[in-house]
Amino acid sequence: MAKVDHEGVTVHVHPDVVAVIELYGDLVGRGAVERTRFNQVHLLAERLAEGHQARHRGAFVELTNWHPALVGLSPDELWARTLDPPDCHLAVARQRGYDRVEEVVPDSIAPSAPFEAAVDGMLAGDIDAMASLLGEHPDLAGRTSHWPHHATLLHYATANGVETYRQVVPSNLPEMVSMLVDHGADVNAAAHAYGADLRPLGLLLSSAHPRNAGVIDEVAGILRAAGAS
Repeated sequence: MAKVDHEGVTVHVHPDVVAVIELYGDLVGRGAVERTRFNQVHLLAERLAEGHQARHRGAFVELTNWHPALVGLSPDELWARTLDPPDCHLAVARQRGYDRVEEVVPDSIAPSAPFEAAVDGMLAGDIDAMASLLGEHPDLAGRTSHWPHHATLLHYATANGVETYRQVVPSNLPEMVSMLVDHGADVNAAAHAYGADLRPLGLLLSSAHPRNAGVIDEVAGILRAAGAS
């Protein structure tokens, strides 16, 4: 388990997640806010295909986690596979709530800058940034992602069911979750993940990342106290 200190907050990042972050690099930076869903999926799929050809660890993580036909393969088995462009598109798309490649069509839907900033601030453990954003945008705790999974900030807090590169856990996650609940976050909101509609508590309890970070019990307690099921 890799640990990165951010202004006194420890952010727990699994080595597999680190590999995915390295694979996509600049494509998941600030410039992503300016891209439509279709364009972002296309760019990420191209990078994933390049990663497969280069036998990049991040490509192995993405493909064997999100492509139904590739789950469980060893690295050698994956590298021996010849992948077509739709294979990489499917892996990128499924972690964003699409069920099929055919659902990824040209569109004009782009991210909400405040929502994306809130996700990044929360996962970095930046409590001041979160407080500022929630103060400026009172409805932010109830907003959903522009991706078809429609994840809320609480779903991103579970480090499960959403984009792999964002499955990280700050040590002050309980404070973040409490803040979201206090600002009216729906603890039973559903996000489309793994082909089903799932709630934050269920995603949290089935995620290894918050458990390994040592915050799962406290966060689960906060969600249950707020009525999560």
